[in-house]
Amino acid sequence: MNAALDKTAVFICHCSGNISERIDINSLKKTLKAEGVPVFDYEYLCSREGQTLIKNKILEGNLDRIVIGSCTPSKHGTLFKKCIQEAGLNRAMLEIANLREQCAWVHPDKAGATEKALSLLRGKINRLENHEPLEELKVHIVPQALVIGGGIAGITAAVNLADNGISTYLVEKDSSIGGNMAKIGKVFSPDKLAEECAMCSLSPLMNEIVANPKITLLTWTEVERLSGSAGNFTVRLRKKPRYVHDNCTGCGRCSRVCPVLVENEFNCGYMDKKAISLRFSQSVPKIYCIDPDHCLQFKGETCGKCAEVCKSGAIDFSQKEEIIELNVGTVIVATGFEEYDASQKPQYGYGIFKNVMTQMELARMLGINGPTKGGLVRPSDFSLDPDAVSSTGTCGSKISSENSSENFSENFSENVPGTPKRIVMIQCVGSRDEKESGNRYCSRYCCMAALKHSNLIMKKYPGTEVTICYVDLRALGFYENYYRAVQDMGVRFVRGRPAEIVEKPDKSLLIRLEDTLNQKITELPADLVVLSAAMVPSKGTRKIASILNISQDESGFIKERHSKLRPVDSSLDGIFVCGTAQSPKDVTDTISQAGLASVRARAFIADSPKALVNEIPTINQLLCNQCKECLKCPFEAFSLNENGKIIVDPLVCTGCGHCTELCQNGAIQIEGFTKSQLKAEVEGVAKEGDLLGFVNSGIASLTCDNIGNSALTYPSNVKLIKVPTNLVVDKDLLLHAFKNGVSAVLFIEDPPDSPKAEIIYPLTVSHFEKLKKELGDSGNRLYFKKAYVPNTRGLAGTFTSLAKEGEMIK
Repeated sequence: MNAALDKTAVFICHCSGNISERIDINSLKKTLKAEGVPVFDYEYLCSREGQTLIKNKILEGNLDRIVIGSCTPSKHGTLFKKCIQEAGLNRAMLEIANLREQCAWVHPDKAGATEKALSLLRGKINRLENHEPLEELKVHIVPQALVIGGGIAGITAAVNLADNGISTYLVEKDSSIGGNMAKIGKVFSPDKLAEECAMCSLSPLMNEIVANPKITLLTWTEVERLSGSAGNFTVRLRKKPRYVHDNCTGCGRCSRVCPVLVENEFNCGYMDKKAISLRFSQSVPKIYCIDPDHCLQFKGETCGKCAEVCKSGAIDFSQKEEIIELNVGTVIVATGFEEYDASQKPQYGYGIFKNVMTQMELARMLGINGPTKGGLVRPSDFSLDPDAVSSTGTCGSKISSENSSENFSENFSENVPGTPKRIVMIQCVGSRDEKESGNRYCSRYCCMAALKHSNLIMKKYPGTEVTICYVDLRALGFYENYYRAVQDMGVRFVRGRPAEIVEKPDKSLLIRLEDTLNQKITELPADLVVLSAAMVPSKGTRKIASILNISQDESGFIKERHSKLRPVDSSLDGIFVCGTAQSPKDVTDTISQAGLASVRARAFIADSPKALVNEIPTINQLLCNQCKECLKCPFEAFSLNENGKIIVDPLVCTGCGHCTELCQNGAIQIEGFTKSQLKAEVEGVAKEGDLLGFVNSGIASLTCDNIGNSALTYPSNVKLIKVPTNLVVDKDLLLHAFKNGVSAVLFIEDPPDSPKAEIIYPLTVSHFEKLKKELGDSGNRLYFKKAYVPNTRGLAGTFTSLAKEGEMIK
């Protein structure tokens, strides 16, 4: 054994049985010690005692290379690197073998899991033999933050950051901040039985946003692109024109004279909005906005009435969109949720029967700033349009400009014809649903929303019959007190999921279901049906996850780094997430998480200068013949310096490895993923008949980990090696793998769902096709797979199919 290996040691974590119950650690120790490798094990290597053990052994044994067998590196990789650095080692002298997510948790057979664990450790030992210390690259963190999303989560995060001295940009895609909370009339708290005014809590925070000198508010603005690296992000924004200048006084004259009535998204489709309007009466900023899709002036007709009555001259039809670029050190994503489209469950009649609505639509109706000023009406019986125009969308009747909601409250009484007397609420619409059109998760807030609205209705309209059809009522913690209070109000609870809803000639409804408590078929008559629809990721959440290149879970919510240790950290350093962009939750939990996200973002900024991951290209100037092919880098990371030498910008480089393919002389290699390191790891892990997977270190790696997290399995002869992207895998490496007994090789690559991946993915596909041709007959043993996080089960199936049958599941 050479001198380098004499100073390598292995540390194995039991992980409280997660590893040791499936892998025979004593067998691993015995085998490796027989090969001359010092081996140590501990129950929790991530604990203070575990890290002390590592440091002490480094000093006692004069160790200079460390292999840790533990859980996924994405969980404790930074912790362990810091640990060995404190003991005097270079951070590059650490390798982590994933013995939990990619071994113990996916291989129930102990013998197979143990054998694979041994090969994974050997691979890392071999790889370390070829490691060299890396010079630490540091970047000064820009002391500014960007918060994306102006709902209660984004507002809370921005205010907390600003109060702690951080200059903060708050970006909101709508014309006003406030988000979904602004739509809700009343909110509840765990410790209270009374309902509070939502705007009473929200308005002061909204006003603080514009009053705080540390906050720059950018509404009507969306994020288009993010580049740079953690601590030094460049963000490109697109700000749409309002066609109204900031000197608008919010007097409302323009809206009153506007002749065009349009559908109001904020009021769930009611026709109570003008072509120039505020999003809602308490909008911040209180600046009117023209909808060019409906404004007569933009349709080529002569109007301009709004400009004629505007005393401040704020109307400007010539306004253009703006492109804004910001430089920030950290980003918080708070892009919120949308309500599940209940029309996907046609048995409930949503979008078919006028008297079926959702809880959010009911919240707007019951809100005093809503279309009916808080009045409860049955849409089919009470039309505010004198022509009785049928409803657009699924949220009630149209409201004419002559009889708008501003005048409605003057004529409305609590007992007008059309006030529903029998209301049935149906829970778990789109939640806890195994069908393709539904979501498996519980949306958490729906039960309490139904209880709240039932309570409000029973208080304001005594004698109303309210029935809640439920699967399981979930009132967590002190919310149980509220649940009992609602029961005492006389709300009826029926356990069962309705099978269908039918409409009678008088527009009333009949709900058919099986009461699972008494096992009887029940029919419930109703004047109004309210669906408790699931909370799903907003379109903005899905879009921003793609733009920022951060991981999402199988439902589309932004996935946190670790649910317990890093519950607001995204998959990328410097980017955090909070509120319902991360998972379904109520207002109370959203505010708490937003506070934590702001603390994490502030701590990130305070940790300046920050060490960068230095897995970037190095150029061997002796081999470089100045062909300049590397200058074709799609990210423009390469350039010529004043001496004519090719250099790499570490802040621009993504470390994708495309340059290694472009360089025909082999002068460029990626630090940490050199040819010698990858070959050495292959030699350590490969056995005869193995399926070898090269896994992109981004989304693909997370998806592979999620196979274990989801308690799925695949054969133990599937071995995975992490690479920056599969562009670093060349013909020589593949032939080396086949020479070492590998039966097939699978490229597992990130999908093209982000600006970075949109560039890299087609390059990887082209690279893959080129390699297949170069390999000749052996090219038939090369496979390619996109790894979407929601397709965890499909990826496990691909592993099983290729390992057992040599065929790929399409």
